[in-house]
Amino acid sequence: MTDRYWYAKSYRRILADMHIEDWDERFLSQLNPVGYVELLKKSKAKSAMVYANSHVGYCYWPTKTGRMHRGIKGRDVLGEIIGLCHREGMEVTVYYSLLYNNWAYEQHPEWRIVDVEGKTSREKPGRSGRYGVCCPNSPGYRSFVQGQIEELCQSYSFEGIFFDMTFWLGVCYCANCRRRYREETGKDPPMIIDWDDPSWVRFQTKREEWLAEFAAFATSTVKRHKPETAVEHQSSTTVAPWTYGASHLLADHCDYVAGDFYGDALQQSFICKLFYNLTPNMPFEFHTSICYPGLADHTTTKPRELLERRVFLTLAHNGAFLMIDAVDPVGTFDEGRYSMIGEIYGEVSGYEKYLGGQLCQDIAVYFSFDSKMDFAYKGRKPEEWGVKLPHLEAALGAAQALRTNHIPFGIITRKNLKDLAHYRVVILPNVLRLSDEEADAVREYVAVGGSVYASKFTLKSKLREMLNANFMGETAEKFTYVAPTSEGKWLLPGITEEHPLSIPDSQVKAGFSSKEGVMATITLPYTDPEDPSKFASIHSNPPGPRTKQPALVLQKYGRGRVIWSSASIEANAVQSLKHRTVFANIIRSLVQEPLSFEASAPGCVEIIQFHKPEEKAYVISLVNSQSDVGEPSIPVHDIPMKVKVRGKALKTILCPEETPIPFTQDGDFVNLTVPILHTYCMLVLKYE
Repeated sequence: MTDRYWYAKSYRRILADMHIEDWDERFLSQLNPVGYVELLKKSKAKSAMVYANSHVGYCYWPTKTGRMHRGIKGRDVLGEIIGLCHREGMEVTVYYSLLYNNWAYEQHPEWRIVDVEGKTSREKPGRSGRYGVCCPNSPGYRSFVQGQIEELCQSYSFEGIFFDMTFWLGVCYCANCRRRYREETGKDPPMIIDWDDPSWVRFQTKREEWLAEFAAFATSTVKRHKPETAVEHQSSTTVAPWTYGASHLLADHCDYVAGDFYGDALQQSFICKLFYNLTPNMPFEFHTSICYPGLADHTTTKPRELLERRVFLTLAHNGAFLMIDAVDPVGTFDEGRYSMIGEIYGEVSGYEKYLGGQLCQDIAVYFSFDSKMDFAYKGRKPEEWGVKLPHLEAALGAAQALRTNHIPFGIITRKNLKDLAHYRVVILPNVLRLSDEEADAVREYVAVGGSVYASKFTLKSKLREMLNANFMGETAEKFTYVAPTSEGKWLLPGITEEHPLSIPDSQVKAGFSSKEGVMATITLPYTDPEDPSKFASIHSNPPGPRTKQPALVLQKYGRGRVIWSSASIEANAVQSLKHRTVFANIIRSLVQEPLSFEASAPGCVEIIQFHKPEEKAYVISLVNSQSDVGEPSIPVHDIPMKVKVRGKALKTILCPEETPIPFTQDGDFVNLTVPILHTYCMLVLKYE
């Protein structure tokens, strides 16, 4: 798609959550579309997302297929808001809750998701029992959804539609799922987790395929009636555990990917880079709430400083930011919030004309949709799947080490396998399940000169053939160490045999056909850390016997190189500066050409660079994220940078004022100094 589509230039977006019940006649009785759109104008949002229904299931339009919310007393609230937004020049995306629908759940018990124990979602304890979830394999529910989408498309003019909650809430064993699985495989669905069992893996694959097929069903229904309408599905669960069934397949049925997140700057940076490489079209859309810390707190507003960081970090990645507010049950709003949003969005608008280009991502962190699980839960029922995600932890740790050491990187997935040659190094962070297709692509990349870092369980894949190695299980000890060999001291600066690098986890044991290239070995504690009856030191598990088990191995393959680590060193880089430094050093050792940029700045400063070759320009953003609770940032002064350019530099300017800043050029590199960084600054470097 091209820039003629509305979303290509829409970077400021807004939504007010309206998940409101109607058992009290006051609920939504004060909702005033005119007043609400006035607030949207005050926010300086360019596009608005407007509710057609909610998780409660009640509709905000005169529906013939469902039930209207009683509080709006028959008014076409959806139509009124759409008309008012269009009158003000705002594009409209319609919000539709796709699988969470309490009304449908209550009216049609046969549509419900049913877990392995025969329970449905509203039978669960706590807050989760608020949500009635329907199964995408239910023919009746599919007909209902189709009817509602067609009503919306035939009745209203809108630019986009957002399908929320396109994921499985747990593993479904309803009659419809059982029947479909038997029809497609000839088997009954397995009920015990075992990622080494092909039948269990096949079941999970089917769940992902079914979800993607349901997304395709919803998207195609829209496109059949409104082919120019942009469709987005909730994509936040692409990084959620395997139970949600979200994979790269979901993006195929979106015009751009979008999702809401409520974590820290590391999470946002990771997601923005993942979405950049996953979305079919730019910009992707990053959502978060104005409520602190998330939507569960209705009245606490995030400090302006925190919101600015979130908005500017999205902008730095060329993404669209969607601010989520929440309507009061009676239909009123905290008007002061919209003034603050307007101040932030007003500032953002001055930078938008400089956006575009290609993200400079010299290093690729590979995110595996098949690895959102944990081998440790083998033998349990699906409802006991646990929350630990070793691969995601390692991927986040790798991202933290790279961003704080100012190494240009991106997050890629199997959708990007054909592009591996574009990267100097590909990081495989404890990829638990790597398909033969993925392993072959990596092997071909290394053979022609690429470099790879792979850790821990990645060795269980076909990649072990490239290393001439065998997977031999894990250490029994859950607290271990990595000690350098004489050949590997340069790779682990500051780490010694006497004081090795601590690993608060097990390590993988491997057998190699050759002893060459062993840069470090596994050191174990004196005793089993899980046995309280015997210990060397009462508070800790100090390093004890050093083994001959390889911990870091550097090998050549074809014209490329591979470093395999028995430990997920990178997983500890989120919290530990030492592990962060070690991991960054390992990655730098694999880089054989100069990086797109280098900088000397504190770790709280993230630098994102885009290249616009058609304009012969580099757009460089710096974001200061010192605090994730909203405390004001201390300005950072005089940040030296070195930028690799493809020609003779003409000028470097600070935007949006376009103030020139001095620079020097030495061959392919431009040296400059960013004079001051408060929260955000943007530079444009022009060359010929």
